[in-house]
Amino acid sequence: QLTVPGVQAQAGIALDGDGDRLVMVDNLGRTVDGDQLLYIIARARHRQGRLHGPVVGTVMSNLGLEHALQKEGIAFRRAKVGDRYVMEQLKETGGMLGGETSAHLLCLDCTTTGDALISALQVLAIMKETGASLAELAAPMQKYPQVLENVRVAKKIDPFKSPEITEAVARPEARLG
Repeated sequence: QLTVPGVQAQAGIALDGDGDRLVMVDNLGRTVDGDQLLYIIARARHRQGRLHGPVVGTVMSNLGLEHALQKEGIAFRRAKVGDRYVMEQLKETGGMLGGETSAHLLCLDCTTTGDALISALQVLAIMKETGASLAELAAPMQKYPQVLENVRVAKKIDPFKSPEITEAVARPEARLG
């Protein structure tokens, strides 16, 4: 992270071993995760009139992504964790853009699968077209604090089909707005 500002680069790009996930670092040395990258691409496609269908994230996507897309008038859906579930929702809804916080992004207008190089090139193209830095492009999306905690259960259930869980989640959401 310190290398990017240290060499006065505009951005840093790191790919995982099989090249389907990426992390970018802005010129200030801050990590830009998959939710932020998804926001940047979605916002640009929307403003160009090229975004079709809702953007699809996962149940682990940061709430800040959903709120930032809402502000732009962009529909957002959540799928179960896993790129195959994101792809499933994209196909069902006619969407073209989705991904996970881990930056396994699907840009179906460019490719048929998650490809970190394609995703990184989309962001770099947006930087070039707008003249904005990666930090500036990511800034409108406020990331909210979140914690992931695994809970052992006696019986596995689908939380989306449980009225008890739906009700338990709805109460604090209503209270917190």
